[in-house]
Amino acid sequence: MIRYFWKYRFFNLSLIVIGVIFCAFNLTSIKVFFDSERIIKLANVEKDIIDKSIDDKNLLLVGLELHDSLSYTTSLKIDSLILNIQSNKYIQSVNSILNEQVIISQSIIPVTIDLIDFDNEDNFNSSIKRLERYNSRFITSDLKKLVFIIKCQNLEKEDENIYLLDYLENQFSILSNKDIHITGQIKSEIYMKKNIIEELVLFILLSALICSVVLFYFFRNYKLIIVCLFSILFSIIFFLFISNLLFGGVELVMIIIPAIIFIINISDYMHLLNTDGIIRNKYKLFYIQLMNIGRPVFLTSLTTAIGFLSFTFSSFEPLMRFGVVTTLSIFTCLFIIVTFFALSVDFNLNSKNRNIITTYNINNLLNFLNPYRKWILTIFITLSIIGFLRMEVNNYLTDELNHSSDLYQEINFIEKNFGGIKPITFSLVNASENQSKAFINFIKDNDVHVDVSFNQYDTTLIKARIKDLGALSSKKLYDDVINFSNEKDINLSIGGVGYLFDQVSNTITYEVLVGLLIAILIVGLLFVIINKFNIRYLFVSLTPNLIPLLSCLGLFTLFGFYLGLSNAFIFAIVFGLIVDDSIHIISAYSINRQSKKSIEESIRHCKEKTYHAVIKTTLVIIISVVPLLFSEFRSISQLASITIISALFALLFDVLFLPILLKKYIK
Repeated sequence: MIRYFWKYRFFNLSLIVIGVIFCAFNLTSIKVFFDSERIIKLANVEKDIIDKSIDDKNLLLVGLELHDSLSYTTSLKIDSLILNIQSNKYIQSVNSILNEQVIISQSIIPVTIDLIDFDNEDNFNSSIKRLERYNSRFITSDLKKLVFIIKCQNLEKEDENIYLLDYLENQFSILSNKDIHITGQIKSEIYMKKNIIEELVLFILLSALICSVVLFYFFRNYKLIIVCLFSILFSIIFFLFISNLLFGGVELVMIIIPAIIFIINISDYMHLLNTDGIIRNKYKLFYIQLMNIGRPVFLTSLTTAIGFLSFTFSSFEPLMRFGVVTTLSIFTCLFIIVTFFALSVDFNLNSKNRNIITTYNINNLLNFLNPYRKWILTIFITLSIIGFLRMEVNNYLTDELNHSSDLYQEINFIEKNFGGIKPITFSLVNASENQSKAFINFIKDNDVHVDVSFNQYDTTLIKARIKDLGALSSKKLYDDVINFSNEKDINLSIGGVGYLFDQVSNTITYEVLVGLLIAILIVGLLFVIINKFNIRYLFVSLTPNLIPLLSCLGLFTLFGFYLGLSNAFIFAIVFGLIVDDSIHIISAYSINRQSKKSIEESIRHCKEKTYHAVIKTTLVIIISVVPLLFSEFRSISQLASITIISALFALLFDVLFLPILLKKYIK
C-alpha cells in the first residue's frame, strides 16, 4: 500500500482533482434538511395524535409590542390588518384579542360573548374593563403586548415559507415600529438553515486564516500551508458530494462536518510532517514516515470513524446519515492526505523551522509540571467523579440557540408574556362537560396555556402551549396530568410537537451515549487485537481518553451543563478527535518496544519525537477553533469549547501520566 501511494502519487492527484471538479459541478445547489417530522415519526403514539402533531408545524406565533396601551383606534387597525392577512392564500385562521370569547353567567344560562367589543368606542371602553376580571390569552395586563396565533396552510416549498414570514413582518410593522417577534417551527427552520450555513462558512474561513498563520509560525513554508488548505477544501467538497449522492442533500446536523474535517486534516498533517529531515532519499523518507507515523494515522482515522459510525445505530435518521457520511468522509480525507504528503516529500516541501518546540522546551515543561503531578491527578479524578455523578440528560427546544441569538430573543418574548412556545394537544374521549372543565382548570393551574378547546365528534380537543421547561420537568407535568385524568376517570391522550419532542429527544440522547460507549470499547479492543491480544492495552488505551472526557464533563457541570442531543454527539465527536494523540504516543512506544528498545529508550523516543507533533497539533487545533466559540448556535460554540478543554486535558494527561501507564502495564 505504501509503494502504491508513492508510485501512483500523480495518478492519485489526477483522480482527486478530476473528482473535485466533477463534484463541484454537481453541487450547484445543496438542499439542507431540517425535518422535524422525523422526530415525530419515532414517537410511540396513535396515528391520529401524530397527524395532529404534524399540523403544529403550520402554527406561527406573532408577538407585538405597542407604543401605548391598546386603544379603540388601534383595535380598528388590528381588525383591518387581520382581515387583510386572512385573505392571503397561505393563511387559514388568525386568533387574537379581537376574536377571543369568554363565558359569562347570566341567571341560569351561561352566555358566550366577545371579550373585546369594538363596534363603537363606548362599547370598547366598557369591554376593556372586563379584562380586569377575565385574563386574556392574547394581551398582557398593561395592554401593550399582544400575541397573534396564525394557522398557515398550503405551504409546500421553502420559498413560500420565506415569502409568508416577510409578508407577516411587513404587515405587522404597520402597528408597531418595535421588533416583531415571529416564532414557530417554520421560522426556526428558515432562520437556522440560513444563519448556520452563513456563520459556519465565515468561521471556517476565519479558522483557516488563523490556522495558516500558526502553521507558518511552525513550518515557515507557505507551500506546505497551501497544500494543507487545499487538502481540507477538497475533503469538504467530497463530503458535500457524498451526502448529496447518498441522501439528496445535507442534514442540518452535518453542517458541523467541515469543522471536523478541518481538525482531522490538520492533526494528521502535523504528525506526518514531523520528520527529522536527515533522510535524503525521498522514497525512504516517505516509507519510514508511513511505517512509523502512517500506521497510527490510519489507526486514528479508523478509531475516529468508529466513533462516528456509532451514530449509524441511532433510530434518529439524521444522526444515522451523519454517521455514514462522516465515516466515508474520514477515509476520503485520509486518501487525500497521504497523496498530498507523498507529493510534499517528492517536491521537498519540508518544514524550514523545526526548533519552535524543542526537546529542551518539552523537558522544561515536564520538569515544571512534575512536582504538581499528584495535585493534577487529584483534580482529574475529582472532576471525573463529579462528571459521572452529576451527568444529567435533558433537552430543550431552544438548546441549539445561545441566549444572545435573535431567534432566542423572539422566542423569549412569547415565553415571558404568553405562556410558552411548545405546542401540546390534549384529547379527551367521551368526557362530560364537567370533566372537561375540571381538566382545563387543572392544566391552567399547572401553567399550561390553553389556546382553544372544541368538540370533534366524541372527543374534546384542547390546543395548548407550555414553556420550554426541558424534557425532565415536562415529563413531571405530563405525569401529573395523566394521574389527574386517571383520578377523574378521563380517557386522555397527549400529542403535539412539544410533547413528542419531550418523549423522543431524551431517548435519542441516550442512544448517542450508548453508541459512544460502544465506540470507546471497540477502540480499546482494537488496541488489544493489534497488540497480540494483550488485554492490558484495553486499560492503557481507554484511560487517557476517558478521564479527559469525564473531567471536561465534570468541569462543565459545575456551571449548569447538561447532556442534550446536540452536545451528547459533540462528546462523541471530541472523543474521536482527542484519541489521536494517545494513539500516536502508544503506537510510537509499541513500535520501539517491538524493535527491542528498552522501556526507558522507548519513552525517551516518545518525548523526543512524538511529543513535538502532539503538542503542535493540540495548539493548532485549539487556536483554530477559537472563532467557533462566538457562534450563536450552541452545537458550534460547544464543539469549540468542549474541544478546547478536552484537548488541553488530554494533552496534560498524555504527557504526564500515559508514560507511567506504559511503563507499568506494557512491558
